[in-house]
This record gives sequence, C-alpha cells and structure tokens, in this order.
Amino acid sequence: MTVTPAANMQQFQEFTYAGGYDYRRGSPHLKHPQLYTWFTSLLRQEVRQMYAAGLPPTVLEIGAGDGSFVEPLLAAGARVTATEMSRPSVELLRERFGINPSFKVAFDSDGTMSNLDSERYAIVLYASVLHHIPDYLSSIAAVCDRHLLSGGTVIALQDPLWYASLPRGVHLASEAMYLSWRITCGDLLKGFASRRRRMRDDLRADEPGDMVEYHVVREGVDQAAISRLLEGRFANVDVTRYWSTQATVWQHVGQRLGLRNTFAVRAVDHRGV
Repeated sequence: MTVTPAANMQQFQEFTYAGGYDYRRGSPHLKHPQLYTWFTSLLRQEVRQMYAAGLPPTVLEIGAGDGSFVEPLLAAGARVTATEMSRPSVELLRERFGINPSFKVAFDSDGTMSNLDSERYAIVLYASVLHHIPDYLSSIAAVCDRHLLSGGTVIALQDPLWYASLPRGVHLASEAMYLSWRITCGDLLKGFASRRRRMRDDLRADEPGDMVEYHVVREGVDQAAISRLLEGRFANVDVTRYWSTQATVWQHVGQRLGLRNTFAVRAVDHRGV
C-alpha cells in the first residue's frame, strides 16, 4: 500500500473530523477517566519540570483535535501552540481558547508545520496522533530538529502497539472488543467491511476510514523503532504499555486482566527526570 499524499490526507482529516464531530465517543484516552486523569497528571508534571529546568513552559501540540489536552495545559500555566490539519478543528480550537493570550492555533494543511517558522518549544506533544501519520518516524525527527528546545521533552500518548509485538490472544481480544463496541454505535456492518478490507490488504485510497486510521496500513505503530529513534537524541526514553479500548466494560476487563495493546512514550534530556 503506497503512502497517501499529504493533500489527500488533509481532505480525509477534514471529512472525518468535520464540524460537530464527537472526539470522545471513540477515544478511550478521553472517554475513560482513569486514562485521561493519568495523562493530564503527566502533562502537568512535565510543565512543572520545565519550570524547574529553567525552560519556558511552552508546548507544541500536534493534531490537537478538540483541545482536550490544551485546557489542562493552559490551566497548568503553559503557553500552548496547537496545530491541526482539519479546518473545522481549527475553528473549534479558536472558539474554545482563542481569547486566551497563552494560546494560538496553526492550520497545518500538509503536516510539515512549515507555518511555525523557526519557533521552538520545551514540550512537543502527540496525543493519539502518530498512528494518523504515514511516515511518523520522519515527522518526529523533523520536529525534534526544527521545533524542540535544547533540553526539551517529546511525549506521545495513545498509539496502538505494533501488532506483531502483541500476543495473538491479546490482539484477538482487542479486535473482538472493538467490534462489540461497534454494535452499540449502530455501524457494525461498516466496521466489518473495514476489517475485511484490512485482512485482505485491500485498503481503499478513497475511503477516509481506511486512510485516517493509518496504523492499519502498517499493522500498528512500531514502538521499538520510535524508541530507537529517540534514544539517539535523548538521555532518557520511557515506553509505557497499557490497555485501552472504546467500551467502558471492556476497558475494565482488559485492565483487570493486565492486557496491553497501546503505548505512550516520553523522551527527555533535562535534569530532574
């Protein structure tokens, strides 16, 4: 499967994340209080670390969506720049946070963040974003080179573990729980059709559902490759594996069983880590 051109990806993003889109409905890290509280606590701690390290509390959130993490970052005293590939999402962010002088948003139509010029930030955040980016390794490297302050931190949250690294039973359980959740959404047939195309390696370049969730093209996100990339640039790189799924009941079951299908990464150079 060839990588989707940036122009088409931008159109898919706008089609999927149009006005009125409910970001929380299918996002475990926003929907489940345990995950959301964990992530917001981590981000608040990172802002405090910036102050302690003598760095400005500036954050670049790539693909900020509806601003679910912008809000706690601003409350923690950070200055936040958000990028978005979907114009409806840009307008939503402006509506929610535009009057705050510590916030600005940039429309990033091609994913290169060229409109940020030479601005650098103490924290770069990807929240459920890397799996949408066809060449996420090159994207991370470019952002580190162009937009991260010396001594800064890169955090990536909520990406699916590379499928080949999962025990077969965990992967099957994850798929089954996802499909059972689709039943409650009233679009199970669409979910089965999408999974059928993926099993046959027959993904459609004109189908937003196949292209926006780009991790299905590559069988997940390669956490080991991301770790190797970051280890060449940072003093400390931590990969945390955890469980996430859409339905609340299955979230509790997976956590109780100690399953892992998702990961977060934190790469840091400053002292006091």
